[in-house]
Parts: sequence; structure tokens; C-alpha cells
Amino acid sequence: MRETATQQIMPPNALRTPRYGTDERGLPVVRVPLATINAHAILDRADFDALMARGVSPNWSFDGRVVRVGHRPLNTQRVARLIVSPPEGHQVRHRNRNGLDLRRDNLITIPVKRHPKVTPTGQHRPL
Repeated sequence: MRETATQQIMPPNALRTPRYGTDERGLPVVRVPLATINAHAILDRADFDALMARGVSPNWSFDGRVVRVGHRPLNTQRVARLIVSPPEGHQVRHRNRNGLDLRRDNLITIPVKRHPKVTPTGQHRPL
């Protein structure tokens, strides 16, 4: 990734400095260092700027599967959901199965599969 010094903008409340540059296709991206591991999440520059404009914290962590904003278990949000804003009943998946790759072309939404619940009488309860 190429970095340009003139584009380095530190969000005011960032604990770790995001790195601005381009990806292997030459598109502008931001690499955001994560709190819980020695790695970074990569996302499109426009999406990062939109999240910062919405007031989303630049301090992110990785829980082993997904990148989250916040550090308290009851007060975290998935960054991929903030980027894509899926409709109700849909989940966000990564095409390349890399939870650190948050570039928009890598994120897809799919409907959540719901199965009927079995009741104590053995009949299925409708959804």
C-alpha cells in the first residue's frame, strides 16, 4: 500500500493513527489499527470519511470474527453493518471470508435463515 503524507488526517479522538493510502487496485483506502490484535482493518476512504462524519469512533477492535466499534460488550457495533446498513432480517458477510477486509465490494448482505420453533406439544410455531 502506498501512503501519502499529505493525506494523513488524525481524527481528534483516535487512540491509534489510521494510515491513508491506496490498495493493490490503486483505489484510496484507510487502514485502521485495531486494539485487540496487532493488525488493521482496511476500508474504502469514502466509507471511513462517512463514518467519521457520522461521529463513529475511530477506535476499533477485532473479536476474532468481526471488527467492532467500542470496547464494552454491551455497547459495541459491527463496523461492516455501519458501512452497508443492511435491511431488517439481513446479515453482512465478507466475500473473501476475511473479517478485516471492510471494503464495500467485499461486503454482501444475505437474508437470515429462520427456522420454525418446536413447541412442547411437538407442533411448529409459525414465524
